[in-house]
Amino acid sequence: MTFCSAAIVWQTPTYAAQSNDRFVFVGYGDVKYESADVAGTDSFSTRFVPIFLFNLNDKMHVEAELEVSINENGETQTELEYADIHYFVNNNTTITAGKFLLPFGQFSANWHPSWINRSIWTPGIYGAHGSSQAMDPMLPILSDIGIAAQQVYQVGSAKVFLDVFMTNGPSSEASHDEEEVDDDHNIALARLSSPANSLDPDTDGDEHTEAFPEVEFEATSSDNNSNKAFGGRLAVALLPSIEIGTSYYQGAYDENSQLDIKANGVDINFISTHLMVRGEYIRTKTEAFIEQDHEEVVNSLSRNGWFLQGTFFVGHLFEGLGSTEIVIERAQTKKVEEAERWMVGVNYWLDPRSVIKVGYEDTNVADGPDDKRFAVQFSYGF
Repeated sequence: MTFCSAAIVWQTPTYAAQSNDRFVFVGYGDVKYESADVAGTDSFSTRFVPIFLFNLNDKMHVEAELEVSINENGETQTELEYADIHYFVNNNTTITAGKFLLPFGQFSANWHPSWINRSIWTPGIYGAHGSSQAMDPMLPILSDIGIAAQQVYQVGSAKVFLDVFMTNGPSSEASHDEEEVDDDHNIALARLSSPANSLDPDTDGDEHTEAFPEVEFEATSSDNNSNKAFGGRLAVALLPSIEIGTSYYQGAYDENSQLDIKANGVDINFISTHLMVRGEYIRTKTEAFIEQDHEEVVNSLSRNGWFLQGTFFVGHLFEGLGSTEIVIERAQTKKVEEAERWMVGVNYWLDPRSVIKVGYEDTNVADGPDDKRFAVQFSYGF
């Protein structure tokens, strides 16, 4: 886990590792009003997300995050976001085991808490994270159960971060007689159903009618096949100004370990005195059986998408505006479930960990209804 904005992002394992206390209680929460055209909603919602950090000794510490929210039926829902143990081999090497946020890109592991994300909404390529959205996600906010390792290298004035992981991995879509899966950030789906003309251009492109299966990324304590997902992230940082990384993910999702989903991405985080720019590009390739020449063969479906978010600290330039920011975000997905989204927002910081955000979002979907949303959110970290 790496941070380009350490002064803001402190409620992570790094804080506990540097704390003299054996137990630290941190977290975040938010209250949101949202009006959405397609969903036909006009309502308030709230979440509370406590994070527990416990130092076992100088070499090991435990962390766990819960999300407590209320669904549309008034029922309280509790999700285990992550629960893992870190073993610090030395100052530069860390081993992690348990359920953890996968080091793929930067948004999942570092930016997704609502008081850190400058937008009210999750970038379209990552799904809804606790609500609905018009864009079909490339990937969810990835978390899974397994093991990981991080190595930090000092190269001149730069730091190089290398993360690798192995987890249970994805699975195929649940059968219809199984319990229905909610579309939230903890049980997110890569929706990959496609017409024939959306095949990857590298394949033959023969006509077929089979729909590509959905892939579930829900973290479970079981695995539907003998294959484990693996991947990692390599990043170079000139802290605290800029960090650039590349990520990879691969795992078999069918019961016979014959069909893989692969993802690779590039991310950037840049901070200057008056500006912050964050962005990611992701490309996925999902294998599926199709019928070709009267026999089943494996074919690949490719998607790609990106988002770029710019935050302008206008309060730095105009003293009368105080701690005001203007946020502009652009997101786009291509090839399957094509969509594009613009978001503009204004944030006002009440203190370094509490922010009021007002945002407007306009999403255009190629083969579906377009959506417009307005929201106001109060987010806090503690």
